[in-house]
Amino acid sequence: MTSALLLKVSIICISILIIMGTVSHKNYITSKEKRMQLLEKDRQLIILLNSYAVELQDKIDTLRGVAKAFRERLYEANGREEEYLSNPLKNLFLVRQMHEDWDPVEKFMQQTVGQVQIKSIEKLHQDIPSQDDLNEASQAIFQIIHAYDLEPKDVARGLVDGVQYSGNLSAKDCFAIGKFFFHARLYREASEWLITARDLLMKHTPKYLKVMGVTSQHIILLLSRSLIALGNVSSDREMLEKDSKSLEPEDHPCRSASRRQSSGSTPTRLHCRYNTTSSPFLKLAPFRMEELSLSPYIVLYHNVLSDGEIEKLERMSEPFLERSKIFTNEGRSSEVSPSRTADAVWLPHMNTELEDRLVLSRIALRIRDITGLKLSRGGLMQFLKYGFGGHIEPHYDYFDFKVPSLEAVGDRIATFLFYLNNVLHGGATAFTELNIAVQPQKGSALFWYNMDGQSFDFDDLTFHGACPLISGTKMVLTRWIYELDQMFLLPAVIPPRSRDFSKILPNSMWKT
Repeated sequence: MTSALLLKVSIICISILIIMGTVSHKNYITSKEKRMQLLEKDRQLIILLNSYAVELQDKIDTLRGVAKAFRERLYEANGREEEYLSNPLKNLFLVRQMHEDWDPVEKFMQQTVGQVQIKSIEKLHQDIPSQDDLNEASQAIFQIIHAYDLEPKDVARGLVDGVQYSGNLSAKDCFAIGKFFFHARLYREASEWLITARDLLMKHTPKYLKVMGVTSQHIILLLSRSLIALGNVSSDREMLEKDSKSLEPEDHPCRSASRRQSSGSTPTRLHCRYNTTSSPFLKLAPFRMEELSLSPYIVLYHNVLSDGEIEKLERMSEPFLERSKIFTNEGRSSEVSPSRTADAVWLPHMNTELEDRLVLSRIALRIRDITGLKLSRGGLMQFLKYGFGGHIEPHYDYFDFKVPSLEAVGDRIATFLFYLNNVLHGGATAFTELNIAVQPQKGSALFWYNMDGQSFDFDDLTFHGACPLISGTKMVLTRWIYELDQMFLLPAVIPPRSRDFSKILPNSMWKT
């Protein structure tokens, strides 16, 4: 696995071609409820299949009984046909059987079996995962495989990032992933998965795989095409790899976080203390904090939210969750993107009850007390829920381009990220330029500045993302803090060195 695999641009571009335009499909990746429904439907289909097989077996047993009865009489003629045919009783039996018995047998053979089951399966089959869902699941697996530098053979036997999961992948599963990589022009990875599928098939080749359309010929043909393509990868791949922000596998912060998670250790911190200075309230109720970086300033606060508050946040968010969207510079609009695989809702929602709005107001006051910053503008918070493989590609929280909503508030000067649950495996917040990764801890909050505090220039070192979730669910709540609120609280000490404010302020302000 090379660093070129972390193709932020390529994953977005390739996967948008695959899944954009079909956002109405059921989200099996992030919705546990949908996966539970799918599991129940799978049980129903298996029951119907088994019932069909029983009826089919009854018919086979009947036909075998008929064949056995016919064969017993025929055995008497073996080697002594003349004697057999000289017996008048045998002659009567032979003529009668040929005249009367074979016609009903033929009609019985033509009778259809299991029509009730077939119709039921057809009905259930109308609402099962589509090719788009399979592509999305394959992409989720890809994110996990690459982010944690996993080998296909290990994943196939259930070993994921040092954790042995029950079950394993079949040859057909590996073949499906190989096909996904092949169509994404990731030929080296496709070859590795196809070789794994071939090896599994050689060890054990159940007859039913032929029914499923998987044979060694299918795998070897696609493997050959992948190996040939490795010698002539198109220039499109090279273009997509350009400007990739990836790190070498041994330096990837997601892998560092995973090692710390498995060992139970925490990120290396500069200083650990209680914050009592941001507001008068903290002198009475300080929060424990860990400074992870001074430039940019990144700090982790502990025990910021109570279990009761987290339960209320989850309850008020769940009914309104839908696939998260990103705001694009090119289209100046929000859209679903494979670079951000999670369900989301902005809080308060238009249907949020008054009691829940009061909870959100208390949380906003807590953010103000902890940070010492003003939060009067842009008051919405975003609740995010991740499923397996859920991730956010590395990005900056600031926009640095003109957005109508930013004209009144300015860009995002800081980010406050609450972790709402403990994560079983994966899901760290990784700052790729700093090699810092923070594992979610229930009730804690991560705070960082996106701008230089003296000049308000954007800080490129805040490039960060959410590592793919391997197991369980991950829930976070984000509140962005905007710069114009801090105009008199944090005035610029020196002029901006590289920032062009004309990108975000109204055009009228720049007319002479």
